[in-house]
Amino acid sequence: MTTTITVWADVRCPWCWMGHRRLRSALGRLDRETVVEHRSFLLEPAGPEGAFLTVREAALTSWGMDEREWEAVRSRVATAAGAQGLTIDMDGARSVDSRPVHRLLKYATARGVDAHRAWDDAFAAHLAANDDLTDPVALRRLAAGWGIRGAEVDGLLAGEDLLAEVEADHRAAVVLGIKSIPTFVSGDRALSGHRSEDELVAFLGAGEDVR
Repeated sequence: MTTTITVWADVRCPWCWMGHRRLRSALGRLDRETVVEHRSFLLEPAGPEGAFLTVREAALTSWGMDEREWEAVRSRVATAAGAQGLTIDMDGARSVDSRPVHRLLKYATARGVDAHRAWDDAFAAHLAANDDLTDPVALRRLAAGWGIRGAEVDGLLAGEDLLAEVEADHRAAVVLGIKSIPTFVSGDRALSGHRSEDELVAFLGAGEDVR
């Protein structure tokens, strides 16, 4: 029997990258085939308040944090990521509109690129390399790793292809009441937030709703 799990995430979210990795590990512990559907969620659907600020700069200005509060958040993310072998630089990550990279991810997977790899690469570009994923140069570089030509990326970004699909994903999440990401949905059950691999295995395998 094949099970489908739908994942809502944003490339800007460090917990989503960790959840992305944990989901792959959890699926490897199950004895049935599982199809993963990746859906777009926009952390700031109206766009960032301070475009192109780093996350640190945004936290210390529009988010109202002080240096100590930000350091606690940054340290918590870095420690949790390090435990999974990930390097996340929240100080340098940019507060950008993630629609362009979500559009590119949809384009890539429609072209047959492995979705897990594509999302993993996009997370790494934003959270580890701190690339500006609204910059066509950065998006072309990302796509080149998947065998997609720069001209295709330029053509995608020149219009509004797949933008409606990205925004429809976000609206669907709102209708479902999703407020935190990553969120994993299987049938009528949902599991949200920073969860352990064991919790994911229980959710996917045992059928328990552990919200």
